Amino acid sequence: MSLTTNANLPWTYDNPPEWYKRYPYANGTCQSPINIDTLDTIPHMYPPFVFSSKYYLDHLFTSTNTGQQIKTTLFKRTDDDSDDVLWFSGSSLPGRFHFVDFHLHWGHNVRCGSEHEINGHRFPAEVHFVYRNRNSEHIAVLAFFFTVVNDDAHDHSEWKRYAEVVSQLMKAHSTTTCTFNLGQLMPIVNGEFFRYVGSLTTPPCTEGIIWTVFSHTIPIKGKSLNLLRQNVLGTAYRPTQPLNGRTIFRNYYSKYDINL
Repeated sequence: MSLTTNANLPWTYDNPPEWYKRYPYANGTCQSPINIDTLDTIPHMYPPFVFSSKYYLDHLFTSTNTGQQIKTTLFKRTDDDSDDVLWFSGSSLPGRFHFVDFHLHWGHNVRCGSEHEINGHRFPAEVHFVYRNRNSEHIAVLAFFFTVVNDDAHDHSEWKRYAEVVSQLMKAHSTTTCTFNLGQLMPIVNGEFFRYVGSLTTPPCTEGIIWTVFSHTIPIKGKSLNLLRQNVLGTAYRPTQPLNGRTIFRNYYSKYDINL
């Protein structure tokens, strides 16, 4: 994900270890993604997220092939307040965070594709929903993993439609508009997640990003991911980065917490 203009300098997923040569932040000590070792996480019960009343309605979005990923933003109108309809607060994050964009990361097969790992396990894809606090300029990202299913009954219809729409964006800088429902694309089922401070996972790799990585997964058919691999990019993820002593919190208790 990239939120600053200097990210327009050339970069690709062919050589992530070389990003630091043009983007010094990429060589920092608080980079993302990371491998989350659940045994080394600390339990901390966060208050619930509070989403805006229009979060579960359909909205018109614009999807753009940036040349490195598909970025989806709210469709810009000049006659309404569409920038203010999608926001969240709560979960011990300061103030109100407004929606910026969402984008998907994937790999060349089902054994890779997610950026974060859980206990060394990588998922076939991962989606990032990016938000900004307009007062503090803090960035918060809500991340969800995907698992591949084989039957239509368990396929996620909203993500199936997303893949069908954006897989048509075969050329860099091509765009399309489509109606999506973020409440369906971003299912917060049981509220279990991990929280840590890291960085953007694409250049300029700016640090200070508040990450919330949900532990449950979203089902998607392999056919949908194949549409993205074949038509957009074969691979679109950054390898994990060193933790460097950072603390990872988890929003649930486990059997190992009996003495807490």
